[in-house]
Amino acid sequence: MKKEYWSNLVVSIIYILLGTILLIHPTQVGNTLCYLLAAAVGVMGIIYIMSYMMTTVETRVVENGNGFAFGVVLIVLAVFIIAKKSLIISLVPFIFGFMITVKGILGIQNAMNLKRFGYGSFKGSIWAAIIVLIFGLVVMLFPFQTANVFFMFMGVGLILSGVIDILANLMISRQIGKMKKED
Repeated sequence: MKKEYWSNLVVSIIYILLGTILLIHPTQVGNTLCYLLAAAVGVMGIIYIMSYMMTTVETRVVENGNGFAFGVVLIVLAVFIIAKKSLIISLVPFIFGFMITVKGILGIQNAMNLKRFGYGSFKGSIWAAIIVLIFGLVVMLFPFQTANVFFMFMGVGLILSGVIDILANLMISRQIGKMKKED
C-alpha cells in the first residue's frame, strides 16, 4: 500500500505542476509540444535514411528495406507538424480531455473504495470525481476554439484532478491505518 500511495502522490503532484505550467504559459506549451514532436519524428526519419545508406543493395533487396522511403515520409511529417501547428494543437484537447475523464473514473472508484471501507464522508469525493469526469468529457466532446483558452482550462482541470487525488489518497490511507489499529 505504501508504494502505491507514494506513486499516486507523485502522479498527482505531476498533474498539479503540469496544470500550473499550462495556466502560466499556454501558448509556449502548445508550440513546444509541436516542436518536440516534429524533432522526434524528424530524427527518426534521418536515422532511417542513414541506416538505409549504410546497408548494401543486396541487403536492401533481400530484406525489402524501405528505410529511405520511410525516412523521407517521416521528415515530410515533421515539416507538416511544424507547418500545421494549429491543426496538431487542436488534437490536444481531445487527448487531455480523455486523460481527465480517466482520472474522473478513477476518482469515482476511489470514492467507492472509501464507501467500502466505511468512510462516512465519501460523498464529497464522489461528487468531486463526477465533476472531474464531466469536465473531461466536455473538453473531449467540445474542444475550444483557441488553444490558449483550452490550455488554461486544462491547467485548471489538471490542478483540480491532482488535488482531489491527493485528498482521496490521504483519506484512504487514514482509513486503512484505522483498520490496522483495530486489528
